[in-house]
Amino acid sequence: MINLAATFLLAFVRRIKRGGVIINEHTLTKAQTRFHVTVLSRWFDFIRLTDLPYRWAQPTQRPFCLLTFDDGKRSNFTETAPELERLRVPAVFYVTTEPVTTGSCQWFDKREQLVKAIGRCPAGLDLQSLKQLPFDLLMKRLEKACADYNFKPGDESDDLRPMSWEEVRSLNRRGFTIGAHGLTHAILTREKRKRAFAEIEESLAKATLEVGAPCTTFAFPNGNYNTELVWHAVRCGASTLMTTDPGWVDERAALWRLPRVQLFGSASRARIESKIALAAFKRILANPNGSGRRERHGAEGEARGAIPRVVPVPRMSR
Repeated sequence: MINLAATFLLAFVRRIKRGGVIINEHTLTKAQTRFHVTVLSRWFDFIRLTDLPYRWAQPTQRPFCLLTFDDGKRSNFTETAPELERLRVPAVFYVTTEPVTTGSCQWFDKREQLVKAIGRCPAGLDLQSLKQLPFDLLMKRLEKACADYNFKPGDESDDLRPMSWEEVRSLNRRGFTIGAHGLTHAILTREKRKRAFAEIEESLAKATLEVGAPCTTFAFPNGNYNTELVWHAVRCGASTLMTTDPGWVDERAALWRLPRVQLFGSASRARIESKIALAAFKRILANPNGSGRRERHGAEGEARGAIPRVVPVPRMSR
């Protein structure tokens, strides 16, 4: 009954909505990748990032779906990408550049390992509290907790450890798009301007240098952004910017503030279909960035002409 209701709702939405969706994933096994593709392909045509502005400007009968994966975990390389390649489905992988360089797991994974090791969450180490802090203070609190509990991360699975730059380059050579996701996954709206700007500029530059091709797409860590950060990313060469605002990409969308629907590996078919359908309606899905059901339209910037509604993206060959 639940599956039927979800299917009916998405069928209705697909009839009334133009455009398509951008899916925000993180880590998937091969089986989960295959399952998500199977469910999504029933409703959508998979597209490349470079097809996006043309596809929503000239909508077809079937809506489009762009797959994106955040953080740059090694399982993207070992599990997800090979299955997408076999199924001939394109995707964008947004990498957090400092962990890829150092080989260290990201702060939220280190925190999760600590919580699992001691069997509880220490005071002040819940995710919502940590996400309110500037990155340096966040890391100081996390490192103190690790020292207090004499905790050192053990062997890391591919869902925790990052890809290497050679693995990132391999994905690019195989036709996948590589995007930047900040230096450290600091939440940029919690940082001072200089630090936040550096997180954007240096991660785009590092990805460009390592991949050997211009990196022109950026995903805001945790989905938090503001007009000033958007403008800086555009100045640094980003022509598409990804948020976590849950919604469809339609005629109201802008390439500098693209909405995404977040999915997880354990999602059932009913969960996938219902969440995508509900994303078509305002203020039903909460934003994963912590802003609840508020929608951020950037109306002030658009009204003043501060940011172009559409930043041209050149069509590139595979």
